[in-house]
Amino acid sequence: MKKLLVVFFSLIFLAGIVEAGPKEARLKHADKNKDGAVDAKEMHREKNWEHKKKEKAKKIFKEADVNKDGMVSESEINNWKPTKNANSWWKKRADTNNDGVVSGEEVAVWKKLCREKMDLNGDGKIDAKEKRMCWRHAKSKVNTKIEKQYDANSDGWLEGSEVKAMLKAKHEMIKTKGKAKADTEIEKEYDANKDGVIDSNEAEPMKEDANL
Repeated sequence: MKKLLVVFFSLIFLAGIVEAGPKEARLKHADKNKDGAVDAKEMHREKNWEHKKKEKAKKIFKEADVNKDGMVSESEINNWKPTKNANSWWKKRADTNNDGVVSGEEVAVWKKLCREKMDLNGDGKIDAKEKRMCWRHAKSKVNTKIEKQYDANSDGWLEGSEVKAMLKAKHEMIKTKGKAKADTEIEKEYDANKDGVIDSNEAEPMKEDANL
């Protein structure tokens, strides 16, 4: 709990420094090459850094202020948990409101999904095959034009049936041409040698997973 409080107040305090810190301290932080001067590029980076820190602090305060009274009580701080940036395969799927971070609630839902649906062998871990097949149980964000073609309800997410249709089309292409480019993150899970192409051998798990 002590560590959590330190993280919370450190981030909030940092925002205060950014907003009202001494000019000398800000210039020293901006001078990345330590030449005693701040050029235009360094100043631009510093302003971007300051903006991100202020926005992060505001977000943390908003998350902690559960009752939305404009203040953060001791109990709210004790119950606050840091969110996780959605920058890995599971976090991108767990981030169901698509705000770029995974909240505590979204993490809990994801863990429940893993435990009940994705962990097929019940060993408490998600192995390569289970990770590859997670599209069956968790929606996948539409990131490419190709994925958009299969987003039948145009909600920005691919349901299991929509992914299956996409994989079926890719598998047919591989059957005809012998190989095909892995165009989406879902397809890349079947590219075993990571060369950007799915050949006929690599397509076998795709056939199995999609029941083709």
